[in-house]
Amino acid sequence: MRSTLTLTLTVSCVVGCVPTFDDNLPLIDKPTLLAVQVEPAEVAPGKDVQLSALVGTPKLNSVAPKLSWGLCIARKPLTELGPFNPVCIHAPSQAPKDLIDLGTGAAVTATLPKDACRLFGPSLPEPMNGEPAGRPVDPDPTGGFYQPVSVTLLESGVTSMGSVRIYCPPSGLDQEQAVAFNSQYRNNQSPSLDALSARTESGESLQIPDEPDALLVLPKQVIHLEASWQACPRSALCGDGVCGAGEDKNNCADDCTTAKGCTGAESYAWFNPDSRIVETRHESIRVSWFSTAGRFEDAVTGREEDEFAQTTTGDVWTAPEEAGSVRVWAVIRDARGGQSFRSFLVTVR
Repeated sequence: MRSTLTLTLTVSCVVGCVPTFDDNLPLIDKPTLLAVQVEPAEVAPGKDVQLSALVGTPKLNSVAPKLSWGLCIARKPLTELGPFNPVCIHAPSQAPKDLIDLGTGAAVTATLPKDACRLFGPSLPEPMNGEPAGRPVDPDPTGGFYQPVSVTLLESGVTSMGSVRIYCPPSGLDQEQAVAFNSQYRNNQSPSLDALSARTESGESLQIPDEPDALLVLPKQVIHLEASWQACPRSALCGDGVCGAGEDKNNCADDCTTAKGCTGAESYAWFNPDSRIVETRHESIRVSWFSTAGRFEDAVTGREEDEFAQTTTGDVWTAPEEAGSVRVWAVIRDARGGQSFRSFLVTVR
């Protein structure tokens, strides 16, 4: 299926800026943060994560923009309706009390606060700034909670928001439910694109070569692109390379000594707050498409949760009229916040 969802990254120039609207959202005509990859994709409070940024630039050989990173520790006020405290949308130097300076560069390391589940999760928070005691944060539809991260392009001053999924057990479970959840839930693994393929309108397959080689197309040629990812196991099976529900290093050392998830649409345990039952759900997958020239039919394509058996999604790209070099990016995201990316070159001649 296809959809026209906007990017999950929240982008803001400064508070109060007037938004502009472009009907070609995937076109990269200025340096733009396209994704923030987190490894591991989900961690407990107090643990380290590696953060890396994908920045799209209109010039193929330009120097990568300088980035400044901040880990926001400001809890959202009771009166704030947005997904995070507005103070988070700043460079660390502009809000030193609320953002931990993580340094500069394309990649940095961050340590989540030990009280992350109290700041941004289901644990009851402490009162702040003379306000009454706050209420716990509501989980996202997958039961997840997120630590905000700010990424600032230093040259332009534009700050974008990324996030780290925090492992916080759901609240309100009795002992039996907690045992069931803990035995079944596995932290998220970032998805990855196994392959990108292309074909013409007539169905002729085109090979997408590794860089520095490029896919050769004609001006205004219509290309059908397809992205594919790993098919994840639907049930636990020791020896399949995935540490699934009910498996641990005691009963499946091969898969769980160094626990690893699946890089496609994973199954995961979810506590249904209405039925009060631990259920098994499947991740949806989205792929965002970008290019330095030409036009995509859709900004985002993907598969819904009930399409977990499908491991591909496609889009249609029309090459520009002018000859030249183009870069194309595909950013894959799963429902639990994991993401990664791939890119390739196109020569229009």
